Amino acid sequence: MKTVKQVSDMAGVSVRTLQYYHKIGLLNPTAVTKAGYRLYDDQALEQLQEILFFKELDFSLKDIKGIINNPCHDRRQMLLTQREMLQKK
Repeated sequence: MKTVKQVSDMAGVSVRTLQYYHKIGLLNPTAVTKAGYRLYDDQALEQLQEILFFKELDFSLKDIKGIINNPCHDRRQMLLTQREMLQKK
């Protein structure tokens, strides 16, 4: 498990951004300590990576949330689509 600060440093996003993603339900921490510290596991880090890929492609946070929370979300297909979009961009 990684702290919000460790994730922030690894991903190159601010702690405030991660807090905002949690607030809007885009990226929930895996656990929250009694002291209120957010902790993230590898699965949460993968989801953050997906969010950052979509942001790079200029998707809105609302659209990203819809894609990621879709029960039919196919991660492999999404990565192939992202690759195609990056090549076009």
